[in-house]
Amino acid sequence: MARRTYGEIDVWFSNAGYTGPHQGGEISDDGLWDLSWRLHVMSHVYAVREVLPAMLERGDGYLIQTASVVALAMHPDKAAYTVTKHAALAFSEWLAAMQRPKGIKVSCFCPGPMLTPMLLSEGFAPDHPILHSAATPEQVADRLVGAIDAERFLIVDSSVGTDSLSTKAADYEQWIEGMSSAINS
Repeated sequence: MARRTYGEIDVWFSNAGYTGPHQGGEISDDGLWDLSWRLHVMSHVYAVREVLPAMLERGDGYLIQTASVVALAMHPDKAAYTVTKHAALAFSEWLAAMQRPKGIKVSCFCPGPMLTPMLLSEGFAPDHPILHSAATPEQVADRLVGAIDAERFLIVDSSVGTDSLSTKAADYEQWIEGMSSAINS
């Protein structure tokens, strides 16, 4: 319907997420894995299948997928969320490598904590540090627009993501040890 009303899609922004209940480090099989896979990975695949052919025909378009800062780090209590957000980032990387030479721009947005109903539903105490470090949706939107204007592939708005990515690239063993220490302390 959007195409009939407005014409072809120039920019497609995929954004969906569900963290699910805290799993306490367990790898449950309660349907959360399937839901997480379909929502965090396959929704991007289905969207790209729909909009990419017309973009390729024109030789122009912009695909933006939202993963999470968790795609660069991990969430200690949410294995399905962590794994599928990593997969969403990998899909975006593959898209960028395959489609940029064809004129299609690709970005992956890995936001940190944001003051949204999803974060607020986690039940944090009002003085919890994550709530004080979380950005407002307006702050994130401003950062996101600037990164899109610059056509950056990886859009990270939190030092958690950049620090994790740097440590992981420099010394994977140290990154695993740091994650383990932080989680188990």
